[in-house]
Amino acid sequence: MASPAVLRLLAVSALLLLCAPTTSASATPSQLVDSIRRATAQGQALQAPAQSITIINGPLIVVDLGPYPLIIAGLTKLNTDLNSSIAAAQGAEPISGSDAKAVADAIREMVRVHQVLLNILIGKAGLFNTVPLIGQPVAAVLRSYEAVIDASLFKLVDLTSAEFAKSITEQKNSLDVSIKAAITAYTNLELLWQ
Repeated sequence: MASPAVLRLLAVSALLLLCAPTTSASATPSQLVDSIRRATAQGQALQAPAQSITIINGPLIVVDLGPYPLIIAGLTKLNTDLNSSIAAAQGAEPISGSDAKAVADAIREMVRVHQVLLNILIGKAGLFNTVPLIGQPVAAVLRSYEAVIDASLFKLVDLTSAEFAKSITEQKNSLDVSIKAAITAYTNLELLWQ
């Protein structure tokens, strides 16, 4: 399980990638859509482990067993993949027309799927008001996820025409609300014992 320092480093690296020049070819709109769809599929794949969290298997996180380590590893992989996508988008040409619509549509679906995952996690956090050990590692990976999602979507807002940039911004803001609620749910598990 990654430490909070490692997760913060991952989030900072996402932001640094936004500023780093690239010498390789930039991602095409089609490649960006494929990347967003992969992120959607990754979020979908994490829903089953999240649904399987119970009062019995949740505390197994302390011995790196149960569904939480799978979820943390899955979100960490998602963060890494999105960081790669951010890097690939450096220097990309502005996106407009049907390409921008395809990007916006892919983001809309990704946000929908990720909000389902986050809502499951928020609901499951309520099972563990008496188990504070679960909160810290889950909150840490969610904070990293928030930073990477924000960096990714800000980059796509910058690349798309105004019409679709507004839609992407609205989706980003909607997902931010869910991410913040999930972070709060797991941070509150820690606070109950302080």
